[in-house]
Amino acid sequence: MSRYRELALNFRIAFRPRKPLLTARLARAVARAWVARRPSLRYVDFAIDFACNLRCEHCFATVLEHPGERRMETEDYARVAREAMRLGAVNFSFQGGEPLAIKRLDDIIRACRPSLNLISVTTNGTLLNPTTVQRLKRLGVDILTVSLDSAIAAEHDAFRGLPGTFDKALAGIRLARQNGLSVNLGTVVTHQTLHSEGILGLVQMAQDMKLLLYIILPVPAGNWQDNRDMVLTDEDIAFIDDLTRRSPYIRTDFQANLGPHGCGAAKEILYLTPYGEVLTCPFLHISFGNIFTDSLETIRNRALELPWFNHYHDKCLASTDPEFIEQHLSATFGAERLPISWQTAFPAEASR
Repeated sequence: MSRYRELALNFRIAFRPRKPLLTARLARAVARAWVARRPSLRYVDFAIDFACNLRCEHCFATVLEHPGERRMETEDYARVAREAMRLGAVNFSFQGGEPLAIKRLDDIIRACRPSLNLISVTTNGTLLNPTTVQRLKRLGVDILTVSLDSAIAAEHDAFRGLPGTFDKALAGIRLARQNGLSVNLGTVVTHQTLHSEGILGLVQMAQDMKLLLYIILPVPAGNWQDNRDMVLTDEDIAFIDDLTRRSPYIRTDFQANLGPHGCGAAKEILYLTPYGEVLTCPFLHISFGNIFTDSLETIRNRALELPWFNHYHDKCLASTDPEFIEQHLSATFGAERLPISWQTAFPAEASR
């Protein structure tokens, strides 16, 4: 699919007639992407808590959890949202843990000005019910990204650690769509699962239901820290590229960029922990600063000064770039505390 068609599809997906001010901001963001060498920040992903009702094999949430530390309050989210919007952000996403299990979710979403922004929530889908779906819609949530690991119920449930999760997720998806919420699917693949019946079934499901399926590449982090067996081969990556070319419903994060194909970390994407640490990607457990001590712009610029982040790198740094993993991400393996500081991950650049 051509870049023009991708951008047009991205705009159509994000278009919300009930949010005219968001539509105007999206149009400006797309227009800037055509003329600017470096598009503005697009997307801020908040991990608002790490509590969850499931125990997934690939979860990295607990490694970033630090009970007793100062946490972001509602006013902190509001301030960060203002700073992010000044940098161009039009999409705020909320994840966990399981965000639907978190009592503060409503206040935090309101703090991020839903009338002006695209609001998305990543969920395992098991807590979706009529009351919850209607509440999310009233709050201004636009998109639910539901995590599925296989089109085979038993495989998905085993991966999630609880029987019945697949059926609950599918019921939640149907309910959300019936109530006017957009639904995306997200699935993590590995070298072992990419060509499996379960993953290929999800590809077919997405196309049949006309839902976007985001293929999430495996990263040696969390429960998979320093696990190289699941890393994708060049042939695996070529297979995924072919899927995204053949179907507009199959995507990686690269297709969501406003700018060129490639890693959008720092350029278009930032990820914040509940403790205010700012990462360039949920899977790169390297902090470039904390919003309690620096502005979001200062932190983002710090990352953009590094050669790995100042352009759209043609590989996923966290998953498919062996050089980056060996030189920098490996500093997180076995670390006593995560995220590590950017100075620890990039000592040569920090000493300049």
